[in-house]
Amino acid sequence: MVRQKKSPLHVTIYPSNFNGKNGNRMLYVSSNTHDEITIDELDALCHEYESLPKGYVSRCFDALIHIIPQLIGEHKRVHTPLGSFYIKPQLARTMTDDEKVISSDISLSGIDFRPTKAFREAVESQFQSIEIDRRKHAMSVEYYSQRNESLENCLSADKGGNRFVTIEEYRRETGLSYKTSKKCLDMMTEGDNPILRKTRIGHTNVYTEV
Repeated sequence: MVRQKKSPLHVTIYPSNFNGKNGNRMLYVSSNTHDEITIDELDALCHEYESLPKGYVSRCFDALIHIIPQLIGEHKRVHTPLGSFYIKPQLARTMTDDEKVISSDISLSGIDFRPTKAFREAVESQFQSIEIDRRKHAMSVEYYSQRNESLENCLSADKGGNRFVTIEEYRRETGLSYKTSKKCLDMMTEGDNPILRKTRIGHTNVYTEV
């Protein structure tokens, strides 16, 4: 599969929760994804452009999901052409004295993934430049955690007339990260007068207007 034209990487600038030396909030940058590819779609692309058998990629990932955690459980860092995997420990709270740290102060906070140089360079080569998306003004979490124009724009109605939104839809409309979008929607389900009600449907959280 050969791309004929390389597009810029679209990014958005956001204020963080930390203040800089000048008293203003420090900034961070996040990339804007335009679409998502499922494992079935990836499998189909590999079949079409790389001549792999149908279902091959899906079966490989099913096997990897089964075997890699077992290898990590045997204290092995697993290396692949994409990168290496191992468990990521993290202190559950801020501490300064290592003599006072006990096992209950340490939690498992996810997977430490380190991409290979070849994979990283292959991904970076797909973008010829960086473009800052200024169409979405970087507002505070407080703003996006209450009824706002972006929420109104992405609310959809089901057959019963109930309006709802998903995290991904809200993320695309606001330009926020997935994690921040979820946090904002969750905050709108709280309090004495919630705006939304969260329901789990399959693997998706659906937020329905109250």
